[in-house]
Amino acid sequence: MGRTIHIKMQEKTVQLDLSSDFVTESTIKSQFLLSADAIVSLNYVDEGQQKGCECRNTPELSFVLPKNWPVLQFFVESDKMPSRPVTPITEVSRERPCSPYHPNLPHDPAPSAKCFNKWMFYLMEQTKSTTICVHPRFFVTFRHGTHRRFNLGDNLKLYHAQKEVDEQTGVDVLVAKIFEAYDFILLKSESDVVDRGPTIARAAQESEPFTLAGFGNDTGCLSYLPGSIHSVRGHYFYGEVQQLGPFILGTSRSSSGDSGGGVWGASGLIGINYGCTTMPWKNHHEAISEAAIFSPKNIISPAVEFEKAYMEELEKERKEEKSPPNKKSRLVTVVDGCTLYGTVA
Repeated sequence: MGRTIHIKMQEKTVQLDLSSDFVTESTIKSQFLLSADAIVSLNYVDEGQQKGCECRNTPELSFVLPKNWPVLQFFVESDKMPSRPVTPITEVSRERPCSPYHPNLPHDPAPSAKCFNKWMFYLMEQTKSTTICVHPRFFVTFRHGTHRRFNLGDNLKLYHAQKEVDEQTGVDVLVAKIFEAYDFILLKSESDVVDRGPTIARAAQESEPFTLAGFGNDTGCLSYLPGSIHSVRGHYFYGEVQQLGPFILGTSRSSSGDSGGGVWGASGLIGINYGCTTMPWKNHHEAISEAAIFSPKNIISPAVEFEKAYMEELEKERKEEKSPPNKKSRLVTVVDGCTLYGTVA
């Protein structure tokens, strides 16, 4: 199975499975819709320093990747701008150039379940707790409520969301990191569970539509709710232990079983659902009128924080692999004229 490289240009990020330590220039151009005459460079940051990839011309123009490329984030720079793919919406715009919104285009529609169900999992507690695969080996779930009992190093078992517990063997994971501020837990498997992780939405846009997928129902099966991004201005809330955030706000009316549910947009995973805003405290007479107009918003923990978390974990693993084993001191003892050798633990 090939290893995955993460490449970003402007707001778009792609993940490619590579079987070799190089990536061709033509592959990069095709992924980012760059013209054939575009000049392209591939860069990365390693230990705080920005570096460029070396080029070679055989068998075709390619970028040679560093040895630790699977744990690095790569960036593309070019003298050309990416072109926008032709979509039905684009065709409509060309046919109706007098549109009052021209040249701005509407957001792409939210994805359907078949686009992301492969990355939906759950922990089996009293009910199913939604867990999202964000990398072939890493998963995230919520921190609040019943998950406050989890500690670093705890061993857990995940199950794919489209099957019941007795229909699968499950996936063994451990608690790798806990992020109180963003209310999520990073879980780690020792081996790949899927062939690739989902694309992470780099920047959610206000009014962007999304699909919320979770177990907020009485059937024990995945269910789906529509919504749109209400605000991306960085909202903070007080949780059970500390101030949490910044979060994104959406318009989906989620239920308690939707905690940790995936929020999926056209550009990828936007985040996971934390919960809903509640009506502010009012006295009895004001509460009646407030309840008539109050509209709860769902609180979304941003997926870019998940990516930072698992990239840090991968970098930590890489450094541990490079570290030489500790050499033990030799102990020399003379007993009755005989020299004995040993090591100090």
